[in-house]
Order: sequence, then C-alpha cells, then structure tokens
Amino acid sequence: MNNSLFFNLTSAVEKVLHLIIFGMVLFLCWYEISDVVSSGTIQVQNVLMLFIYLEIMQMVNIFFSTGKIPVRYPLYIGMFALARHISFEDVQGADSLYLAASIALLALALVALAYRDKLVNKKGPELPEVE
Repeated sequence: MNNSLFFNLTSAVEKVLHLIIFGMVLFLCWYEISDVVSSGTIQVQNVLMLFIYLEIMQMVNIFFSTGKIPVRYPLYIGMFALARHISFEDVQGADSLYLAASIALLALALVALAYRDKLVNKKGPELPEVE
C-alpha cells in the first residue's frame, strides 16, 4: 500500500472520529442543560461539566481549522475534571492531597508551556538594513 493512500485513509478516519466526538459532546451539553431545566436549579457541577464540554468542542474546532490539537486544552480539561472530582465526590485523606498535587502539576505544565511559547517566539533586536 502506498504511503499517501494510507495517510489519506487515516486522516479521513481521524476526521470522522473527531466529528463523532463533537456530536457526542453536543448531546452531553444538551443532556446537561435539560437536567438543569428539569431540576429548576443550576449547580456548580453543571457549570463545570459544561465548561469541560466547551473545552472539548474548542479542541475539536481547532483541530478542524488547523489540523493540530494544542496541548493546553487537554491540560485544562484534566484540571477541571480533577477539580470537579475533588469538589463533588467523597474524596478523603491522602487521595485529596494526591488529586490537588495533580492539579498543581497540570498548572505548572501550563505555565511551562506559556514560557516556552514566549521563549520560542522571542525575536532578537532588529538590525538596520545595510545599503
């Protein structure tokens, strides 16, 4: 099998799977909103879930516009998922410390990515043109 055919096939499968993910996230958003409407109350856990779904939708949107997935979006999703888990599940003792340390580690990774982008995109001083 030639390489371009394999690349085109895997690229098409990847796009289809991203569309499926996008559709599933839209369904989950609708489900979360209908839960809020049926219960008549908005809870913090509903807002956190909608934020996670929004980050996933943005990640899929960026994939379709650039063909790449930025690393920072999965880090954001992980941080919010861990924060939601700590806040609304029965987490006690050392487990809560481990989860909090995981959030701190993800936050440090985001800071490192921000500094990396600044260092990589940093340009030297402009030199005057010589005639």
